[in-house]
Amino acid sequence: MALGLSLLPPSASTMAEMHPSSDRVLVTNRLSFIDILGHTLANITPSAMATVTISLVAANGGLLTWAVYLAVGVLMLGVAVEVAALARRVPSAGSLFVSVGRTLHPLAGLLSGWAMLGGYLGALLAAPIVGALFFSKALGVIGLALGWPPIAVAFTVLAWVLTVRDAVIAVRYSLYVEILSLGAIVSVALFTLFRQGFIDPAQWQARLSPASFFAAMTLSVLAYGGFETAANLGREGRHAARDVPRAIIVSVLVSLVFYVFMSYSETLGFHDDPALLAQTAAPLSALAVREHLPWLALVSDMAMAVAAFSAAIATMNSLSRLLYSMARHGAVPGALGAVGTHRTPAPALHLLGFMTLAFAVTAALMHWRLLSILDLFGVFTALGFIVIYVLAVVAVIGGHVQAGQRPPVLSLLLLVTAVPLLLYVFSQSFWAAQAPTRVAAWTFVFYLSGGAALYAWQTRAGRTLGFGVARQDD
Repeated sequence: MALGLSLLPPSASTMAEMHPSSDRVLVTNRLSFIDILGHTLANITPSAMATVTISLVAANGGLLTWAVYLAVGVLMLGVAVEVAALARRVPSAGSLFVSVGRTLHPLAGLLSGWAMLGGYLGALLAAPIVGALFFSKALGVIGLALGWPPIAVAFTVLAWVLTVRDAVIAVRYSLYVEILSLGAIVSVALFTLFRQGFIDPAQWQARLSPASFFAAMTLSVLAYGGFETAANLGREGRHAARDVPRAIIVSVLVSLVFYVFMSYSETLGFHDDPALLAQTAAPLSALAVREHLPWLALVSDMAMAVAAFSAAIATMNSLSRLLYSMARHGAVPGALGAVGTHRTPAPALHLLGFMTLAFAVTAALMHWRLLSILDLFGVFTALGFIVIYVLAVVAVIGGHVQAGQRPPVLSLLLLVTAVPLLLYVFSQSFWAAQAPTRVAAWTFVFYLSGGAALYAWQTRAGRTLGFGVARQDD
């Protein structure tokens, strides 16, 4: 039965809490706001997005690429507010799987969890390889030849060990690495601005057709994806009902400012030639070389490598907690709902670590075309994010309606602005993309239908996902 949504934190009198044995559940009260924020930024990975995606957006955004990121950032900030409201109401390891299921409908909750599983897994399998490719490229700059496979294996094993051993170590490492990566990338931009000037009238006076502006928006919207992963630490946060929503909103704000600044700087660095920027696969490295600072090109590549490694850690943490929560609600095998000696979801982490390692080894042995494979994983991740964000906006509105309350103006505004944009981006993978992307998109739809089939099977068997009881063990 769908439950109503209150935007106030749940009180003890309104929650039927469960108190399992403390050594069989995730440990509580160990992650601070800074820890949660670092984890969230590592999942968004703004440093990596600035390195890879800005040139793609510039192909349509032109001189107004910075304005595209600003407009999309404002919309995604609104979505983040909705996700934060759900996370504040239902702090748990299950993120939107639990909050959407309890607030809107169990099927919607299961589809949210199913979409997150697919999206997070695509990001996890890709992250160590992306990091290894950039690390290998950086080593080549200093005359060392080392292929990506051993680096990807090392990244995977280290991320595996860190996440199993201690969530605090893992999230703080993610924070430090992302700060270093952001600092290195901003330094490239600052060198460019100091040499060419901070004021660029061309970018303020430019014009862009609505069609081009909208096309650019569809490419940039997913650069903000991943902020909802803060909710996966709802069980372990010291003040989850306060810190998780703050981390969600602050991470989007940080990303917004960073993307606007970097897109402005990169466009200026390429002498207001967005066509040239769009043709450059590694614009930051190119800028560093253009400014006769080859050491900054090395720093840029290393920043991308460690940011991808940090994303692997953060994604492994997020996905393991989602599996833990879904197992405790009966949506996936119950063995994944256990914890290890360090009070982390060790069975889920071991499964993820093995899968990631096996994929990297198999890709190396089979000589797969990595960039094509990573693009396909990106489709899964992108579509997964879109599904959960749309469901989050609808869940907030539905929760207020169920409670007999008037939906907030922001929620209704997002329903007619952000949701259509997200659905448009979703649709582009089916009729406006190349054949491999369309195959991946239809595979995602088939995968998502598997979640609906699972719900139908559980319902027919008389089983319930237990969203009607407030569980404090997930």
